[in-house]
Amino acid sequence: MKKIGLGVTAFAAAVLMSGTAGAATSPVFESDYGAAVVGGDDQTAGGSLPFAFSFFGQTYTTFDASTNGFVSLGGGNGSGCCNGSVGDFLNGAARIAPEWFDIVGTVYLNTAVADRAVFTWVGSEYGGGGAYAAQAQLFANGNIIFGYSGDSIPNSHTTLTGISAGGGLADPGETELTGAAFSTGANRAVYDVAAANTFDLNGRNVYFTANSQGGYTVSNDPIAGVPEPATWALMLSGFFGAGATLRSRRARQRLIEA
Repeated sequence: MKKIGLGVTAFAAAVLMSGTAGAATSPVFESDYGAAVVGGDDQTAGGSLPFAFSFFGQTYTTFDASTNGFVSLGGGNGSGCCNGSVGDFLNGAARIAPEWFDIVGTVYLNTAVADRAVFTWVGSEYGGGGAYAAQAQLFANGNIIFGYSGDSIPNSHTTLTGISAGGGLADPGETELTGAAFSTGANRAVYDVAAANTFDLNGRNVYFTANSQGGYTVSNDPIAGVPEPATWALMLSGFFGAGATLRSRRARQRLIEA
């Protein structure tokens, strides 16, 4: 039989194409940003959602978008300059914040996609920083997806990422959104705070999936459709282990035949 050599890179590519690499996921970032809602520094503008959106047991039909990385529902929270505030997050109007910090840029809204309202923030950090793009997709069934593309790591601002029903909530405490999936339980807010230069959701999606308890199941994965380094290591160790097993079997077979 002709021997076939399969290199590490080719093997990994074959695994990805076969769909057996569980960590490989399709990107979830809408490339069509839609129309501009508001732009500049510390600016807000309101409008109507394309459907009645259920959020922590309440239904909303209007929004108020801030250039500083969040959308308020059913009322305004102002522009929220200049760092994400836990107190304001819990006590203001309902808020969806993919990355609340001081952004100079434009908020776009795409309502042309079926059953979704896609908000996208494009700009840069106030005072400097690379090109920035973050997204919050609101689905007609109540689900939410955050996505991050570009240089989403602020150099000099604290960021707050999360969702809140607002209205004077008790503080549930901070939750690391890059960890394992979890349920919000009875809490009507979930958030993650990152100091300057420590934002760790860049290049990832965060999913808020509405559950039967009126809250959300929260999970995350890479926005790019390739495994993370730990997954590569696991895949390759399995490959090399399989190779060692095959070599051992062939050696035993040669001894028997001799």
